[in-house]
Amino acid sequence: MEKERLYTAALASLPGLGSRRICALIGRFGSAAAAWDASAADWQDAGIPETVGTALTEARSRYDWDEQLRLLSRYHTKLVALWEDDYPQLLRETYNPPPILYYQGALPQFPKAAAIVGARKATPYGRNAAQTLAEQMARSGIAVVSGGARGIDTKAHLGALTGKGMTCAVVANGLDTAYPPENKALFADIIEKGGSVVSEYAFGVRPLAMNFPARNRIIAGLCRCVVVIEAALRSGSLITADFALEEGRDVFAVPGSIYSEMSKGTNALLRKGAIALTGIEDILSEYGWYAEEGEQSPPPFSLTLLEEAVLEALPCDQPVSQDELVVKTKLPPSQLSPLLLKLQLYGLIEETGGTSYVKKPVQ
Repeated sequence: MEKERLYTAALASLPGLGSRRICALIGRFGSAAAAWDASAADWQDAGIPETVGTALTEARSRYDWDEQLRLLSRYHTKLVALWEDDYPQLLRETYNPPPILYYQGALPQFPKAAAIVGARKATPYGRNAAQTLAEQMARSGIAVVSGGARGIDTKAHLGALTGKGMTCAVVANGLDTAYPPENKALFADIIEKGGSVVSEYAFGVRPLAMNFPARNRIIAGLCRCVVVIEAALRSGSLITADFALEEGRDVFAVPGSIYSEMSKGTNALLRKGAIALTGIEDILSEYGWYAEEGEQSPPPFSLTLLEEAVLEALPCDQPVSQDELVVKTKLPPSQLSPLLLKLQLYGLIEETGGTSYVKKPVQ
C-alpha cells in the first residue's frame, strides 16, 4: 500500500497530469506503479498526447525517489491515496478529488466540519466574526477547515484552537514551505493540538496564484458547508462558495455593512440564496450539530465595574482610539491603559493598530 501511495504521489508530481487524468491512468493500468512504468506508447494509447507523453518521460527519468522519502521524513509528512478507506469521505465524493493528499498531523477525517473563508484584508468586524464563530464551532465539536491565509483564514484557525477544537489548514504549496511565512508557528500549533495541514502539491511547489482555486475545491470538499465572512465581489472566497454549491454543499454568508467593499461579495451571496449566518445557532440547527451538555466552560475571570464600562464603550465593528475612549469613559489615560491591557489579556478586546481597539463579540 505504501508503494502505491508513493507511485501516486510521483504521478501527481509530473507536469501535464491533472487529477482526473491520473485517476484514469491508474484505472487503465490497474495500479499507480503500473501506470508509472508504462511506456510512452502505452500512455499515448491511454489518451495522453504524444507531446505530453514526451515531457512526462523526461520528467519521470529525473524523479528522485530517495529525495521524496527524505522529505517525507524531514517534514513529518504522510500520504493518503484516493482509493484508501482512510481518505476523507466527503472529499472522495466530489467531482475532482485529488488522487493523493500530503498531510502533517492528524488525517483530516471529521464527522462534523465547516469551512470558514474570507478576505485576506479583512476588517476588524470580519476578523472578530471569524474568530468568534470558529471558537463557538470548536466548542460545539465542529472541525474548522480554512486555507491558512492571512486575514479571515488565520482568525478562523486561531478561534478553533482557542475553543480547543480541531482545525485543518489546506494550503496551495508543498508542505516543505510555510505560506504565508508568518503563519509557520500557527501551522505548528495546529499540528501540535491534533489538527492537520494538508496539500495536494508535491514538495518544492511554490504558492503560485494558479494553485489557489484548486486548493479551494479541497476546502469545500472536506466540509458539509462553507461559511463566507467578508469577500469582495471578485474574490477567491466566492470561488470556494461556487465549488461548494457545485458539490451540493451549503453556503452560509455573514451579512456585512452596505458601505464596506469587503461585504459586497457576501451580501451578493445572500441575494443569490446563501443562508444568512448571524450566529452559531444557525449552523447547529441546520444540521442538528449540538454540543454535548457541559462542553461549554465559564470564563475564568470576572470583570470590575470599570472594566465593564470600558468594554461597553467599545463596539464590535469599528475601532475606537484610546483618545476617544478617554472622552467616552471619562477615565484618564493613566487609568484607562491598564484596563485596556487587562481586557486584551482576557481576550475580550483586540488592538487593531496604533492605540485603537475593538470589542470581540460575546462567546
